[in-house]
Amino acid sequence: MVARVAVLAGSAFVVSVFAPLVKANDAHVYIVAKSVSTSMEARRIITQNKWTESRMRQADFALVVVRSELQDPLRGSYDNICQLEEDADGQLNIAGSNFIVYVFQLDDDLRPTEVRHVAYPAT
Repeated sequence: MVARVAVLAGSAFVVSVFAPLVKANDAHVYIVAKSVSTSMEARRIITQNKWTESRMRQADFALVVVRSELQDPLRGSYDNICQLEEDADGQLNIAGSNFIVYVFQLDDDLRPTEVRHVAYPAT
């Protein structure tokens, strides 16, 4: 089941939105963030949630951060992680007015399926 989250007033709310998805503070996260600003935002989220950046095969889930004018620019599922990374790379990532942060579950074959996403202004 994919949970949709409305546009939020600030990025601080991201922690409380994603925290219930992973109970342990030591969750291992694979990051997909293709620009300087999205990478910084991903690392901020990981730090605030006390998660650990990990390699793809060791990750509990993928955290994807893009910038876009859209509220939901990525698809809900992909055939493989490479397709997700290509789609993320195709977003406005430098000039988009919103951060859109996704959590994707990775199955044993590394097929990503969206669990939740949230959008908020990139200030």
